[in-house]
Amino acid sequence: MKSIAKILIWTFIALLIQHGIFLYIENIYLDTDLEITAKKVEEEPVEEVKEEKPNEIILPESVENISVSSDGNYVAYTKNNELKVFDNTNKEENKFKCETSGIIENYKWLNDEDLMLVIQRVEEDDGVYFEPVSYDIKKNEARELVDFNYNKMRIPVNNEDDRVENIAFSTSTHSLYIKIRKANGLCDLYYSNVMNQINRVRHNKEIGNIVVPRTNTNAVMEMGNNSTILNESGYINIPDVNVSRLLGIDKDDNIYFGKEEDGLITSIYNTNLNNEENKWNSFALKNSVNKDNIFVDYSGKIYINNESDKTISEITKGRLINYEGEFLQTYNDGFITKKGNNIIKNNINEIKLSIN
Repeated sequence: MKSIAKILIWTFIALLIQHGIFLYIENIYLDTDLEITAKKVEEEPVEEVKEEKPNEIILPESVENISVSSDGNYVAYTKNNELKVFDNTNKEENKFKCETSGIIENYKWLNDEDLMLVIQRVEEDDGVYFEPVSYDIKKNEARELVDFNYNKMRIPVNNEDDRVENIAFSTSTHSLYIKIRKANGLCDLYYSNVMNQINRVRHNKEIGNIVVPRTNTNAVMEMGNNSTILNESGYINIPDVNVSRLLGIDKDDNIYFGKEEDGLITSIYNTNLNNEENKWNSFALKNSVNKDNIFVDYSGKIYINNESDKTISEITKGRLINYEGEFLQTYNDGFITKKGNNIIKNNINEIKLSIN
C-alpha cells in the first residue's frame, strides 16, 4: 500500500508540473498581446564608380556648336546662348565673359594655341556690329581688339539675317579674314592687319572656303568654280582640272584642292604657292566623295569621313579607322567624335588600324 501511495503522489506531482508548463506556454510564450518589433536590415548600396577614360570628355546635356582645340585639351560649346569652355586638364568649365556683352555669332580656335577668336553680335545706340574678341582660355580673359587709336574692331551689320560664315587667320603675320554671308546670298570679305585695322576687301561676291598661308597676308579664296589669291589677278591653275574646290591648308603652307566632277571630288591636289616651281602633288581617290566629307588636318593628313559605315580613311598612308557616334572634326593626333554626351579623341597612333 505504501508503494502504491508513493506512486500516486509522484504521479500527481508530475501532473502538476506538466500542467504548469502548459499554462506558461499558453499564457506567456504564446500570448497574442506580446509586442514584437521587427527591423529590416538593408545593405547600403555601393555607388558605381565609372572608370574615367583618358580619351573621353563628358559634356553637359543639350550643348551645341562643339569645337575642340587643336591639342584636344579644350572643348568649346554653347548652351542657353552662352559660350563655355571645358578644360580637360583641371576638369573645370569656364564661361566666356566680355566687357561688351553680345550674342555669340561664331568662334574659332587658333592652331596650336590656347586662344580662340570669338565674334559677337553687339547692339548699341548707333547700330549693330560684328565685334571680334580674343579669348585667352588659360587666363579666362576676353580682350577687345582695338587699333592704335583705341578704335574697336567692328563690322557693321546691315541686315539681321547677315551671318559670320567663316574665319581665317595667320598667327605669324597677324592677318585675319572674316567672311559675312549676307541676306542676298552673296558675301562680303573683311581683312584686318597686324595693327587691327579692318577693311572690306570683297563686296557682294560668291565666295566659298578661305585659307591664309602661315607666312603670307593674302588669303586664298574659292570663288565660283576655281580659287584665286587676294590682290593677284586670275585664277590658280591646276593641271588638267577645270573645276576645283579649296579644301584646306597645313602648317607648311601646302594648300589642298579637290578636282570636282559631277558635284563630287575625284582626286586631291596640293602645292605650296610660295614656291616659284609650283610643283603639284596628287592623291587619287578610290571613290568620288562629297567635299564636305574631306578634312585636311593642320599636320598635313587628309581624312575622308565614310559616314554610312562609320569609318575614316586617312589617305596619305592608306589607313582605315572605325569609329562610333558622330564625326565632328580633326585635331593634332587624329579626329574627334561624339557619342551621347561623350567627346571621344580618336588618336590614330594608338587605335587599331586597317590598311586600305
